[in-house]
Order: sequence, then C-alpha cells, then structure tokens
Amino acid sequence: MTRRAKVLYGLLFVAVLPLGLAAFSARVAIPMAIARYPVTGAVTAGAGLVVMLWGMWDIWRRGHGLPMNACPPKQLVTAGLYAVVPQPIYAGFTAACAGVSGYFGSATGLLLTTPLVALSAGALVLGHERPYLLKTFGRMPRPVFGSAQLLGPVIRGLRLNHAAARVLGWTESLANSWTAWRLGSARVINHACFAGLAGGVGVFLAVLLAGREQLAAAAVLGLAGIAGAAVVGQLMVGSSRGLSRPFGYFGGLLGMLVAGLVMLPFDAAMGRVLAAFAFAGPWIQALGRLRCLVQGCCHGAPVAAADPGIVITNQHSRVALAGLQGTRIYPTQLYSILGNLAIAAVLVGLWSWRARLTLVGGLYLTLAGLVRFIEEGYRGEPLTKVIAGLHSYQWFAVGMVLTGLLVMMLPAPAAPRINVANLVPALGMGAVFFVVCGCALGVDFPDSRRRFSRLSG
Repeated sequence: MTRRAKVLYGLLFVAVLPLGLAAFSARVAIPMAIARYPVTGAVTAGAGLVVMLWGMWDIWRRGHGLPMNACPPKQLVTAGLYAVVPQPIYAGFTAACAGVSGYFGSATGLLLTTPLVALSAGALVLGHERPYLLKTFGRMPRPVFGSAQLLGPVIRGLRLNHAAARVLGWTESLANSWTAWRLGSARVINHACFAGLAGGVGVFLAVLLAGREQLAAAAVLGLAGIAGAAVVGQLMVGSSRGLSRPFGYFGGLLGMLVAGLVMLPFDAAMGRVLAAFAFAGPWIQALGRLRCLVQGCCHGAPVAAADPGIVITNQHSRVALAGLQGTRIYPTQLYSILGNLAIAAVLVGLWSWRARLTLVGGLYLTLAGLVRFIEEGYRGEPLTKVIAGLHSYQWFAVGMVLTGLLVMMLPAPAAPRINVANLVPALGMGAVFFVVCGCALGVDFPDSRRRFSRLSG
C-alpha cells in the first residue's frame, strides 16, 4: 500500500467508523432505556482507549507492522499486552464504545451498537485474521485470559466437548448421505426434502407474520428469491464441473429485495412482507444448509493445525468435484446452521417485543452478514475468487452488514401481532413452496447437458 492508502485506511477506522457508530446510535431507537453513568462510563471508555493504544503500540514495536489488516505485522505478537489479553485493540475499542454509551445514557449504544461492534470484531478475527495467522505463522497467540484458559474447564465439566464430537459425527454422516432415485429421465435427490423444508417453512412464516392478505406478495417474493438465486448462481459459478443449475444465497436475497422494492409503491404493506421474510431468513438458511451438506456445496477448505473437521467420501458430493474427497475439511455448513439458529432466537425476541420492522430486517441482514463472513473464511471451493485478501463472498457479506445498518436507521411501524387466522393460508402456501423448492433444488435431469438440467454429477 502507498502512504496515502495507509492514511486513508487508518482514517476509515480512526475517524469514519466512530462517527458512523455515533450517528447510528443517535438515529436508531430501541424499546428500552438506561440511566446515565457519567463516572463509570468515562472510566470504562478511558480504560478501553488505553488498552487499544497499548495493543497498537505492541503491534508496532514487537510485530514491526501497522495495526491494520491491510498492512499486517511481519512477526506474530505474543508478548506485552497480547500475552495477557486476547485481541486488545478490539477489546479496548468495544470497552470504549460501552463506556461512551454509558456516559451519555444511550440504550441503543450500550445494548445494540456495542454488541454489534463486539460481534463484528469477532467475525473479523474468526473469518479473516485467524485463517491468516494459521497459514502464515502456523499458530495463534495464547494469552493468559484467552478463551481456551477461561472456557476450557467449563467445556470439559459440562461435557460439551463430547456433545460437539457427536454433532460433528452426525454432520459427517449427513454429508456422506447423497443418494437419488430415477423417475424416467428425472432424478430425485434425497436432499430435496431439505430444500423443500427451507422454502416451505420460510414462506409459511412470512405469511403467518405478514398476514393472509399478503399471500400473493409472499408468493411473488418467494419466486423472485428462487429466480435470483439461480441467476446469480450462473453468474458466479456457471455451468461447469458437473453442475449446470447452481443457486446462490446472495442472489436469492437480492431477488427478493428487488421484487419487494419494485412492488412497494403499489403496496404499502410490502415493508411488512420484507420484514417477515427477514424474520424467516435464519430458518430458511439453517434448513437450506442441510441440503448444502448433502449436496457438498459451500464446503470447507482442508483444516489447519488441530482444528476439527469432517471427511467426505461420497463421489457425488461437490467436495469430490473439488478434489477434496477423503480430505478432512471444515464443516462450514454446520457453522452457518449454528449461527443462523442464534440469529433466529434474537429475531423471535424482537418480534415478540414488537420492535420496528426495519430493526428486525436490518438486524437480520447485519447478523447474517457477520455469520457469512466467518463461514466464508473457511470455505474451500476452487472457483471462489480472492479479492484484496478476502473471498469474494466475504465482500458481499460486508455489503450485507452495511446495508443492514442503514436499514435499521429507517423509520417503520412496529411488528404486528401474530394472528391465528393466518395459520391455514400460511400452511397452504408453505406446502406449495415445499414442492416448488424441493423440485427446483432437488430434482434434475442427469442425462441432459442443457443449462439448468443438472444439480450434481
């Protein structure tokens, strides 16, 4: 990087980011309030600033680099404050955000902005810095107060390590379960049930929350999502390597958003439908990732060091087409499932509290973008491009996070209460999309070489 680029990059995080977070906290209102804590807030903010500057100094003096990912240090820093506190720059900045929020009595700053800052820092560490450090130095710093030292006894005491091993075993079994049945020229793949569940449950939840009056709008958005996923899949992946009908998550999201914005001038309730689909998003993604496990798409890269992984031996899996059959790889689909289940819990709470619709929709985009950023750091498809040190889909995830923050700043009415009268039409439309999505993503024509004919080799 040139000196000017380094200065601009530094200003982005030193000036633009804090000002943006302040504007976000002032603009977004949440249904909670806190008292002012001027003394505690000032002390916390000051301590956070000291920790952050100390960490930057250690990077400069011990690592011979700058505290920015674009100009990483030449040596792994394990001494100084890094020997005691994990990620002191991010930890200090998060503490400073909490302190400033307490000083001004900002509920949004303390209960929304600060957690998002902490989650964003964690996503950057897990999705970019950790893979980079393992690849470059072969190890990570092990500070005294690191997660291994603090959580290790808890994990062993609750036998969470055994539970994790069992879940990993189930994941590997499912990932090797690809099978299919022929019906004439058509082939029904066993993951069609997961694709059907993802689409059916998603549309069911959207109609249940948005109202039976929005049946047509929900159907249009659902179809737009499928079409967008197919179109972007062709643009990003194409029809090569035994797959002529790929689907892309970001394309599905874009298709629904574009269709919703086009219909918005003609239907004032379209914002409610979009928010309802955002609420359903984590469930769609979590169920859809079960299909990805069987199909082998969105698979992980070979594991580094002693990281846990899964081994795929099924020849029909996309893992085999990538040349990773029999190699221990990261269970990236499992990471996505766990992250989306956590997002779903947050959105259930928000809708129950009748938060603003834009808060629901924006928070989904932001949290889902962070989960996707982490997942992409361990993906291993050979067709994925690397741009400026990040996987291309990680840049999409960054855009998703920023879009979510902007959406949360928009005014909107409160989320409506669930009406039981919507249950029957929601079940009916969900059943329709179970069939539509199951066929679109689980039924193909393996003997054909036409575009969109094959889902697997």
